[in-house]
Amino acid sequence: MKKFKPIKFPEDEAPHDNILEWWYFNGHLKDAAGKKYAFMDCLFKTNPSKSTLPFAEYLVYKKDIYFAHHIVSDIAKQKSYPVIKLLCATTDESFKDGRLNVHYFSPYPGSFVSEINELEPYHFHIKNENMDLHLKARKAPLLEGGKGFLKLNNETTYYYSLTDLKTEGFIIIDGKKIKVTGKSWFDHQWSDPVHPEVTWDWFSVQLRNKADLVCLCCKEGNQSTRLASLMLPNGKTMHTDKVEFIDLKDYWTSPQTQATYPLSWQIKIPEFKIDLKTKPLIQGQEMLFGFINYWEGPLSISGSFNDKRVSGQGFMELLGYPFEVSRLKLIEEEILEMIKKNH
Repeated sequence: MKKFKPIKFPEDEAPHDNILEWWYFNGHLKDAAGKKYAFMDCLFKTNPSKSTLPFAEYLVYKKDIYFAHHIVSDIAKQKSYPVIKLLCATTDESFKDGRLNVHYFSPYPGSFVSEINELEPYHFHIKNENMDLHLKARKAPLLEGGKGFLKLNNETTYYYSLTDLKTEGFIIIDGKKIKVTGKSWFDHQWSDPVHPEVTWDWFSVQLRNKADLVCLCCKEGNQSTRLASLMLPNGKTMHTDKVEFIDLKDYWTSPQTQATYPLSWQIKIPEFKIDLKTKPLIQGQEMLFGFINYWEGPLSISGSFNDKRVSGQGFMELLGYPFEVSRLKLIEEEILEMIKKNH
């Protein structure tokens, strides 16, 4: 990682000359009848000539490459609709204006051209195969750790979030457009990771009292780093590394990988007077990308903050939980499924 430079907007919304970078959205949605849905949309960039990701050594193309993951979840039906794009190209006009404006597609005939467009500061339009959403920030960016620059064990990363995005548009499930409204979250992170065997438990939390929280536990071998950043309703931010994550023994085992994920947690941050419990709204939210598997899904939140009862919503990402089946077999199945979809 190069020498630290303060994050500036809008310049730092665009890509950086780093090994790994991503732009990530999640959100909770409702239709006109009050039926609940959730979504995640993430565009990744990596430099395969420098990357330590397990698949990078197999790539002949040595410039920056992109890949993307999307998922829409129907909470009532307990069904999710993931899309994994193993490799994406960007159009010539992408990122030309210095903001987060990018069009990307998989390199095969007839591929859907997905979009992330910043229409005005912190007002985004995201579009892909299963969503078309407008997201407008109601708060200033949260710089994790206070500066937006974190040390996670032996690595460093830039990291900021937009914690409260008013959302409207539609999602597509089984070919049907469903008009929705809701609330979303945005993360942008870029770094130069050296060690690929990093795992984490990550949470974004949006409380109904309009406080927002991001917290994580990043593990690497025998080392671990815990961090939390809180944005209060008045915009003030607080940061600490004293966070306790308690596994509440609510497990889900993937039928595909046999990986077992702990889905319910208690999060205690005494410095903030926070004691929260998280519960998954849907279980089958595993995402598979080559040698990488992770669980990504929506949560309900309850507990206490400043000695008052609170509730809210959130998202959780669990990365690094071990496979129990052949990774090569899963990659083969993933490639065959992609070919099947596009022929």
